[in-house]
Amino acid sequence: MDKSLDKLAVLFADVSGSTRLYEQYGDAVARRDLAACIALLGRTAAGLSGETLKTIGDEIMVAFAEPVKAALCATEMQAALRRVGEQGAFEMGILHIKIAWHYGSVAWRGDDLVGEAPVTAQQIIRLAKADEILTSKQSVDQLPPLFGGLHVIEALPAEAWDGELVIYKMPWEQTGDETQISSKPRLSAVAAEVALTLRYGERNFRIDTRNPGCTIGRGRHAGLQVAGRLTSRQHAEITLRNGRFGIRDESTNGTYIVLADGTRKHLRREEDLLAGRGTIGFGSWPEDDPGGSVSFACESCED
Repeated sequence: MDKSLDKLAVLFADVSGSTRLYEQYGDAVARRDLAACIALLGRTAAGLSGETLKTIGDEIMVAFAEPVKAALCATEMQAALRRVGEQGAFEMGILHIKIAWHYGSVAWRGDDLVGEAPVTAQQIIRLAKADEILTSKQSVDQLPPLFGGLHVIEALPAEAWDGELVIYKMPWEQTGDETQISSKPRLSAVAAEVALTLRYGERNFRIDTRNPGCTIGRGRHAGLQVAGRLTSRQHAEITLRNGRFGIRDESTNGTYIVLADGTRKHLRREEDLLAGRGTIGFGSWPEDDPGGSVSFACESCED
């Protein structure tokens, strides 16, 4: 890495749940699979001109001169790991990683990289969950328009400067051997009339091919703000993909779904499909907190 550069994009990638993996599969298997995973992430970064600065067990730290390559690397890391996992590369099954990156000022102390970029990337990754890519507003401002679908999930005091750190979630989607850098699905086989309507109080929110996603939570940056007693700031996300509506819980207390036929589902850091009609509780069953529940109606959804 050129040490004369005063700004770099610093990326951290961590394997999620590594402690549990050691407990479940034993030291030998876990160590072997995690080493193979980190090696894959390192090769992916190298292919995009990223330099691996450090690896510690289940974590890798990479630096990029160009922020766009850090963004591409983050999406390709997720896609490549999913791809090889589905092909049976790991004895422990499909591994999951969380990624955070930030473009900002840096300095060197010998071979150690210090400064705003690594400190902020470390701050961001503490908020990331499995399969997520998080970044900062400063990073997003450096990206071209092809990186669509990014949305704010949090704003908090920055550790590296006096002021606010605004954190964005970067969507990624794997289709075949390609990485799609957009939350908008390919729509060739999706009927234009497919839609999901969410109703909260007097407010309606429509998800369709023109507006293919919605974040839900009590935070001010949520697409649909829900003031439930146990609703998290960033609680859940509903996304239209290939004519189906997926709901993903991202909360502490879970997401509770009651369908019109009485079927009940409790999601905790999981994803499921929405179809037909029903009610969603964010943090508790809808009947336990009516003020924090949202009704939904799915039109023309394919089963």
